[in-house]
Amino acid sequence: MNSEESGFPPKIQKFATDPDGEFLSLVSLLDDPDVRIATAVEDRLRARGSSMLHPLLEFIDLSGDELAKQRATTIALEFNESVLIEEFANLRFKLEEKKRGALEEGVFLIARYGYPRLDQEYYKAELDALAGMMHDRIKGILSPDEVLAAVNEFFFKTRGFKGNHEHFLEADNSYINQVLDRRIGIPISLAVIYVLVAGHRLGLPFTGVSTPGHFLIRYDGIPGEPLFIDAYNDGIILREKDIKKFLYTSGLPYYESFIRPASSRMILLRMIRNLIVLFEGKKDVVAQRAFERFQSALLGKRHEEAAEAPEDIFE
Repeated sequence: MNSEESGFPPKIQKFATDPDGEFLSLVSLLDDPDVRIATAVEDRLRARGSSMLHPLLEFIDLSGDELAKQRATTIALEFNESVLIEEFANLRFKLEEKKRGALEEGVFLIARYGYPRLDQEYYKAELDALAGMMHDRIKGILSPDEVLAAVNEFFFKTRGFKGNHEHFLEADNSYINQVLDRRIGIPISLAVIYVLVAGHRLGLPFTGVSTPGHFLIRYDGIPGEPLFIDAYNDGIILREKDIKKFLYTSGLPYYESFIRPASSRMILLRMIRNLIVLFEGKKDVVAQRAFERFQSALLGKRHEEAAEAPEDIFE
């Protein structure tokens, strides 16, 4: 049967997946000018559940009708948010049990809000490749100082990771796929990639530090006082006294807890909080509310309780 005989526009026949007949019938009516018909179609698609997310995303790509795309996008956003809330709720238990890989899983969940079809395996392979290249750079180096210098050289000069000083307030600065693709980000996203590669994959003593206003990387490879790396500013090395000075000049108090390694849960909550603040500033209520719900799921609280939690300082 050709597309004319089936009654579906040719564009809908180009799905890479194999959607069922009801789905094809429903999306073919999404451009109907009759609001009652469109509402009935939308309600039926919603009733089909989140398994419709990826067929809807593919339809959005294929459709040439703006009204149909708009209606499909609204439903797809709802489905994507629903899926992510469930996965964040499951991740909460992994974080409580300190499961290996929980931080990495969380940063990919955050990115999937902006990129629902994100190829997670591709970007994990990218992290693996960075770790392999970094390992080759430090192989045979015994001095902790030289290890730190070699890791920084590779990350900031060879691979070119840097802070996005021109467009700081972009959501893409918090999505790991975009930070890996563009090699730019904000302090916390750059630090997370650094830690996932050098700390988690290579087992080097690098951890994240949730210093107010500016997330840092902590290096405990040198006996005595720890060192701190500012990933947003080309890997500048800081000491505890430098952090104290930064905080005092910013009108903030200093507590030793500010330089202790941050838990995976703390890091993810800070990334989510950053995006809540960002979307609130951009008046994107849909995205803001979505990340507030992700925060609630990760905290194990109702949305209202999570909304009353103390705010982190946006980076």
